[in-house]
Formats: sequence, C-alpha cells, structure tokens
Amino acid sequence: MYVTIDELTTAFARKTLVQLSNDEPTATEPNLTVLDTAIKVADERIDAALRSRYTLPLTQVPTLISQHALTLARYWLYARRPETKMPETVKETYTQAVKELEQIANGKLHLGIAESAVEKSDDLLPDNSEYEVRATQRINTDGY
Repeated sequence: MYVTIDELTTAFARKTLVQLSNDEPTATEPNLTVLDTAIKVADERIDAALRSRYTLPLTQVPTLISQHALTLARYWLYARRPETKMPETVKETYTQAVKELEQIANGKLHLGIAESAVEKSDDLLPDNSEYEVRATQRINTDGY
C-alpha cells in the first residue's frame, strides 16, 4: 500500500471524508471500508504504471507515489458521488497525477529508485535479418 487510511484522514478534511465515504446521511465517522476501497483502487492504478519499470512491491515508497495515491483515492471518492459537483482542484490534481504516472510508465519520469532488472525487449527470438525462400518454379514478379 502506498498510503494508509490514517494518512488519508490526515490529508483531507474529516467532514469531507465522512460525506464522501458514507451512504448514511447522519453518519459522523468515515466509512473505513469505502476508504480502504479507494486506497486499493489508487494502488492498482499506480501498480499498473510502475509494473513495467519497477519490481513490485516497492521496497521504499517515494513521496511522489504517496501523493499520487492520495490524489487518486480522493478522486475516486468524489467520483462515487456523481450528484455532487467535483471541485476543479480535485480534477486538476487527478489529471496531473495520471499524466505523471504515464510518464513513469514510458520512462520519461524516474522515481530515483532501482528499476527492474528484467531486460526490456520487443522480440522473443533474436533477429538475424536474413531469410531464404524456396519454390518449385520461379514466378515472374516484374509487374508488381
């Protein structure tokens, strides 16, 4: 996990988390199950971006990844309330986090930790760029 429920409740207003995580309008405490789901969704999104470059799970979690986990979890919490207008700040920070995760996946942004030792290759077999064709008779291909 890149972020904990405690970090989520510290980073965002308690009242907001209560409103976004509870389906019961009279609730006074955040729904920990919903917060845990938001964290899991954020973690899976981050893992999808990191998987091609880094060995998971990460032995140390960079601050950038923790911040993105908070951002993605908050966005998911707002998105589960479609009747509520999502604040522009939430949209903008989410867009920035997704953009940076794509840059990490593409190797344009580095986390400062060791990348996976798996050799990156598009080919399963070596290519010697030679081929040989055999046919029973020669075919005229001058017109092609």
